[in-house]
Amino acid sequence: MSTTSHHELSLTDPRRFRRLLLRAILLPVGLLLVLAGILMWTVGGLIQAQEKARHYQEALTRLERVRQLFIDRETGVRGYLLAGEPVFLEPYQAAGQRLPLALAQLEQGLASEPEQRAWMQEVRGRWREWEQVADEQLSRFHQGGDWLSLVRSGEGKARMDALRSTLDTIGAEELQRATLQGLEAERAGRSVLIAGGLWTLAVGVLLAWLSRRQLLALARGYDASLAQVRAQADALRASEARLESRVAQRTLELTAANKELESFSYSVSHDLRSPLRAIDGFAQALREDEGERLSPEGLRLLTRLQAAATRMGQLIDDLLQLSRVTRAELRREPVDLSAIAASVLQELRQREPGRDVTCSLQPGLTARGDARLLRVLLENLLGNAWKFTSKRSGALIELCAETADGVTHYAVRDNGVGFDMAYAGKLFSPFQRMHKPSEFPGTGIGLATVQRIVHRHGGDISAQATPGGGATFRFTLQEALA
Repeated sequence: MSTTSHHELSLTDPRRFRRLLLRAILLPVGLLLVLAGILMWTVGGLIQAQEKARHYQEALTRLERVRQLFIDRETGVRGYLLAGEPVFLEPYQAAGQRLPLALAQLEQGLASEPEQRAWMQEVRGRWREWEQVADEQLSRFHQGGDWLSLVRSGEGKARMDALRSTLDTIGAEELQRATLQGLEAERAGRSVLIAGGLWTLAVGVLLAWLSRRQLLALARGYDASLAQVRAQADALRASEARLESRVAQRTLELTAANKELESFSYSVSHDLRSPLRAIDGFAQALREDEGERLSPEGLRLLTRLQAAATRMGQLIDDLLQLSRVTRAELRREPVDLSAIAASVLQELRQREPGRDVTCSLQPGLTARGDARLLRVLLENLLGNAWKFTSKRSGALIELCAETADGVTHYAVRDNGVGFDMAYAGKLFSPFQRMHKPSEFPGTGIGLATVQRIVHRHGGDISAQATPGGGATFRFTLQEALA
């Protein structure tokens, strides 16, 4: 037997054929997983930078709130002394009741550096000094003493000016930190943009080279099916050309993209979906053209590959939605939550018309906020309730409003599988799940998206549940702070 014939037989060996197929599947999957891990890590870093920027903005907002309370305190005393009317003491007294909590919140947000703690101690000290002067003025006024000379001495004004100066210093430092954090996030976004483009280009080129190499190796071993192999080779070469063209186009888009994170997320989504479609298409082509020759193990691997590609696509969509929710412009307008909830539940019923679910919606629930974001919020909460009641009969989903301490709390309640409250601390973190994916599908990003929307509206969200006893999510909606 000639050397050529022996080489051809070795290539047509079923074991060698299976090894070639396995290598062709596992290597692209491995590269895709590495790329996905890098992208999730970089997106996580950018989200963390956004959180830091939000922290500095909250500190500045709390500082302005404290400043306004001091102004109310000062003007209240002055108005009362000049007019003698008790009504002028109302802002003075109201500000005095709110100041301890406002200062505590400000101090909590500034407690990361020793210098900041020292500034807060100085603020409290200057506040006590001013309060002493104000108390002395009011005492003389009530006792008929010479309060006017104390006012003319300017001692109260000097102490209040010193207090304002300290607050101005704190505000200037926090503004500087916020500016530096913004520059750091901008540099990180630019670096991620370049690295993502280069890595995507490398993965595309490597996948194209690998596809061509495996195709030629298989073509040499199957002379009897040469015509079919050539047709497949032409199709694959056309696919490779389109893939290379897409990679080049996406690389140019990434290079020319601006520094905004929304543009970066858009480019990442398209560059990820291209190899996902290619992998799913190649796997489907293998199933259709070579399915009879594949072993049961090979078919199982193909099924897992296509399922992983589908799940990765859903994960990309959820990450993009989380990013858009964080950075989207907030439009404040009256929103009918009851109407939105009814529309969401109607869509869920259309998807699963056979489900027996009782839905109770309190009519007339309205709020002021962004209608588009609030629909995303209700889609996630009601969608979770619909999903986690799917394994029980007599399912119940409820949307209502409750009032506590003058604040309206909206509640989405179900009688589904619930969860263990011992893990509630991780409930609103991205990629955290309370149930196995084999039990209930999902990416673990929906509740993180809900929390971002609630926080952008100046509200808060909490959850209560028991295993097997359902779950209740309560949230508030107020206008977000600018």
